[in-house]
Amino acid sequence: MNRRSLLVAAGAIGLTTAVGGTAVALAEPEGAPETTLEAALESVPGHRPRPVLLWELTGGFVPAGWNALRPARLAAYDDGVLIADATRRLRVSPGTLRSLRNHATTVLRDPANARRRPGAPVIADVPSTVFTARAAGRRHSLQFEGLEETRQDRAYPTPAYSLLDHVTRLRDRTTGTGSAWRPDAVRMIAVVLDPAQPTGGTGTQPAPWPAGVPVPHPGKNEFVARLDLRGRQARALIRAVPHPDPAQWPVFRAPDGTRMQVNWRFLLPHE
Repeated sequence: MNRRSLLVAAGAIGLTTAVGGTAVALAEPEGAPETTLEAALESVPGHRPRPVLLWELTGGFVPAGWNALRPARLAAYDDGVLIADATRRLRVSPGTLRSLRNHATTVLRDPANARRRPGAPVIADVPSTVFTARAAGRRHSLQFEGLEETRQDRAYPTPAYSLLDHVTRLRDRTTGTGSAWRPDAVRMIAVVLDPAQPTGGTGTQPAPWPAGVPVPHPGKNEFVARLDLRGRQARALIRAVPHPDPAQWPVFRAPDGTRMQVNWRFLLPHE
């Protein structure tokens, strides 16, 4: 979605904004070092795939609930599965996965790769890119504000853009040749509307709350709620909103009369 469409979507559903964060580095223990080959993990009974790399976006000028709904642009798992945008799935070779993890680890374990060039232009309201890699029992993460948007200006060191190119190629390959990712599990985001706020711009009345879908309850002084649904509850939400669109959030009326804008996406294996 381009910037113009995003702004239109934000206005259409009457939501708030958030601003991306600054560059940070993280490397923390995660347990015993990994010595099992990725290719063998899939045969281990009860093994739950773990991400060896996540490419995520956060912040920017986005509507309320957008970041909670936004999936990883690419998630690479230790069984060799890549998932792009929580919609497309592709299995790659152990060598491809190993190359990705080694490259990401090399870049992300050096905090200097997330330091902006002095004098580099700052672009307002753009999302931050977050790369997270796991290797040898440690997790490494760096955050880059406006990484893609500042590419022409080379705001960050060359290794940051090299990693961006690497994950972009794999994401394009996954979206272009992968199969559909359709688990029986979804993440629902609900945004509570102010009682005085008009319902979108269509004039349509809110639909009754979908049968079989639990009603979320935001915390005190909050108006965005998240629920991860599986099985029957997930299928009930999918029937109620069969074609989720980040720019179009249908409005439902809860049994207590509260109006909520609702959207969802498929869950990733580690979520």
